[in-house]
Amino acid sequence: MKSKVTTIFLIIILVSCKKETEEKTKLGKSEFNLITDITDFKNKMTELDTIKIWFDHSVCNYQGVERVEITKKSDSIKIRTEFKEETFNENREWKLVYEKKIPKTDSIWKIEEFFKRNVERQKPEEKNYGTLQVSHKGIKVHYFTSALVDLNRFMADYFKTMKGLHPENIDNIYGVEIEKIIDK
Repeated sequence: MKSKVTTIFLIIILVSCKKETEEKTKLGKSEFNLITDITDFKNKMTELDTIKIWFDHSVCNYQGVERVEITKKSDSIKIRTEFKEETFNENREWKLVYEKKIPKTDSIWKIEEFFKRNVERQKPEEKNYGTLQVSHKGIKVHYFTSALVDLNRFMADYFKTMKGLHPENIDNIYGVEIEKIIDK
């Protein structure tokens, strides 16, 4: 009796795995290339792709880190952002800032234009960590800044870009006023 139950259980598992494999095959294979497609990812990524962004908000004595996950579902893009503030907060855990879904034809969140504006900062496969890192399937692109003024300008550009997606965040980067960061 036990062997019949085990056999039936195994058959159910195999059938469900086969269905999952068939669904992935229907979706096709992703041809997304992070390095060449980063400035048009809304159109070029598929449901098989996930882009991860890591941004170091640290300036002088302030320590904060953001991570963003971008996925695609049909004709929409899902953006999930988490932030960890390490200077003023004793509870240094990742906190969900927002999770939004936008149409892939959205023209308000201009992150692709941000990547175009900062192409000279880009260093694919750099071993050191940049201020901003974008990754997809093991490939990483790092964005570097030089000196404090350049870092502040880069952060202000990023903040303005992200504010297009999350306008509720007025005059601050997830809890820290932008003037405090730029004035330092």
